[in-house]
Amino acid sequence: MSGGWVCSALLRVLQRFMSETAARWVLRGAVESLRLSLDTATAADLPRILEALEPATRQFVDPSVRPRMMTQLRAQLATAAGPERAATSSSVELRGTTYLVRKEADASHARLAARMLCESLGGRGYECQKVATAVSELARNQISHAGGGTIQLVPQLAPKRLLRVSAEDSGQGIPDLERVLSGTYKRKTGLGLLGVKRLADRFDVRTGPKGTQVDFEVWL
Repeated sequence: MSGGWVCSALLRVLQRFMSETAARWVLRGAVESLRLSLDTATAADLPRILEALEPATRQFVDPSVRPRMMTQLRAQLATAAGPERAATSSSVELRGTTYLVRKEADASHARLAARMLCESLGGRGYECQKVATAVSELARNQISHAGGGTIQLVPQLAPKRLLRVSAEDSGQGIPDLERVLSGTYKRKTGLGLLGVKRLADRFDVRTGPKGTQVDFEVWL
């Protein structure tokens, strides 16, 4: 398999834990299930590829060593900064990945991708849990109140290592934003927007009759 550098790096890791034939078969199946190409997959595709690889490798790798394998696979997200930065030397950020959120499965997908990306950037358990919880809350809010939206994940390595999340929808906006953020608005379920704000190191929200955009960062 000639492949691009992204898939070649993943293949090298997989071959440490299974035969070369199995590694190639598993990787090809995972990549093509996402309608991606082995030759053109980029660093921005890594969270989705890693998520697809997690179940695909179960029948080939002993459960006792799978956590170590997944850790090494996720580490490729951090090392991906090198080739990306060589192509855009003036940038300090990796290219962001945007997830379309329409149903519960999409929210779970975005949450898992955010957690995996945070871990691969070196985030600690609590930091990664904050990111996953916030993304899950925002995605479910989009589904419940705006018919869906998008979640964008943007990792940054310098000057500060962080994960930036932007959640955007085209709903009717939040009518009582000041009340929501003050804590006087009582929710029946979930953390709410105020909960997301408390999890973030930087937080901003813009809302109106044409939609809402929430941006937050968790510093790693």
